[in-house]
Amino acid sequence: MRKSRNYKLEYQRRVNRGMAVGKSRSAARGHPRAAELPKPTPSPIDRTDRRERALKMMRHGASQGYAAKAAGVPVEQLRRYRLLNTTSQRRGKQWVIFDSRPQSLWIATNGKMRAVTLPHDEGSSVGHYWSAINEFLASNDPVHLERYVGEGVYDVRGKLWIFETRPNVLRKLDSVGELHFIEIYADVAK
Repeated sequence: MRKSRNYKLEYQRRVNRGMAVGKSRSAARGHPRAAELPKPTPSPIDRTDRRERALKMMRHGASQGYAAKAAGVPVEQLRRYRLLNTTSQRRGKQWVIFDSRPQSLWIATNGKMRAVTLPHDEGSSVGHYWSAINEFLASNDPVHLERYVGEGVYDVRGKLWIFETRPNVLRKLDSVGELHFIEIYADVAK
């Protein structure tokens, strides 16, 4: 004969066990709030994710509810994603979102274009490097590249990627269409 279960008692034991180790009631019963979840290890930003599009809208002034609806994700899912992956707070009606996750960017190195996953603070140096390449290609004056000779960026694993500064190589990459400056962010995160 099958023994009947006492679900109320099992539930109460689970909650008591969780609260005994310091969890909140919601975490003890198996449904922690977003703020109670552990921070994940940072992974590169996936720009094709709908939640990322919603965060981008929030950075530009949209409310959390509007951004979630426009991106096609539930508000609670966006809230949890925002809390897990960013440091954010409201100032009046605006969201101030600081994102410290690594990002994959394209750089020219060793005669090739490479998608390199960089820490969040290295992105501006890559942007300045691309601006210098643009100025070089527009003026054909290598003086714009002199600042970056021998310079590079370290990826998230600590490997140094040296910037390509040889004028002939950059012209070659430009002639075959490799240097496309509309989107320097990598399409696929490594």
